[in-house]
Amino acid sequence: MENAADGKVRKKWFKSTWFIILMLVFVAPVGIFLVWKYSNWGKAWRIITTIVAGLFFLYVTVVTLNAPPTLTIDNIGNGRSETEDATYRITGKVTSFSSGIIVTANDIPAQINDGKYSAIVDLKEGDNTVIVIARVKDKNKSSQVSIIIHRLTTAELQARKDAEAAKQKSEQEAAAQTKTAADAMAAAKKATEDKKAADDAAAAKVAADKKAAEEAANNVPAEYKSALSKATSYANTQHMSKKGVYDQLVSEYGEQFSPAAAQYGIDNVMADWNANALAKARSYQSQQSMSPAAIHDQLTSAYGEQFTQAEADYAIQNL
Repeated sequence: MENAADGKVRKKWFKSTWFIILMLVFVAPVGIFLVWKYSNWGKAWRIITTIVAGLFFLYVTVVTLNAPPTLTIDNIGNGRSETEDATYRITGKVTSFSSGIIVTANDIPAQINDGKYSAIVDLKEGDNTVIVIARVKDKNKSSQVSIIIHRLTTAELQARKDAEAAKQKSEQEAAAQTKTAADAMAAAKKATEDKKAADDAAAAKVAADKKAAEEAANNVPAEYKSALSKATSYANTQHMSKKGVYDQLVSEYGEQFSPAAAQYGIDNVMADWNANALAKARSYQSQQSMSPAAIHDQLTSAYGEQFTQAEADYAIQNL
């Protein structure tokens, strides 16, 4: 083909020297044909090239045809495998340019189909070395690969069962703990709801009682209200007993309220008589250094504080 610019004839790529050399190296028969057909080498060079390439091609062919089979084991991993069974199926691939390939696994013949082999070998407990050999029938060419198959021992199987049982037990305990926690949360939520309902009911009752008390207070005589005010002062400021407050309210040397007004004050005063007894007991103990027995007598005395036996007992127990 001529180039329109310079008029030179360019060789086709398959006639190029570089392509002819490439063929001589990798496909010698094609290269030899191209040397004699398209090269402009001298006759001597063509003859030498043909002899060298032919011998090289013959050598490669002989080596290839006499090469041992190529053998692999499927899923060999790190060269080990593990099983619980007493037998193990070895599988893999075998390739060869020769026919009549025989594959054995620990001397057990393997079945071969489309370049894939399979054989079942017996295993003892522990490590078993399985050697797979592929050889060409009637020729001294063979390849081998090996793998270690570990058959779990009775102790190892028991250990696995124990570990699995422990895992299941742990999971069951975790599930039980989760359920217990959920039940506890549900119970706490219900208790909170119940408490809120009770608190709401109590608040409603307090409000109702307060309203009723306010309504009743509107109809209470002035003397009764004054008696209640004095009773509150004596009870909560001077920590007097219920009887002591009453006597003070009706005493001609005290407040001089009528018995009915004093009784109203006592019945409606908001006071913790146990706390009052304890406050008096502490006062006697700290200021007069009295013994518990003497304090108890002073708290219950008709000439003393006039607390009840139960109130005095509470004070002594909590002194």
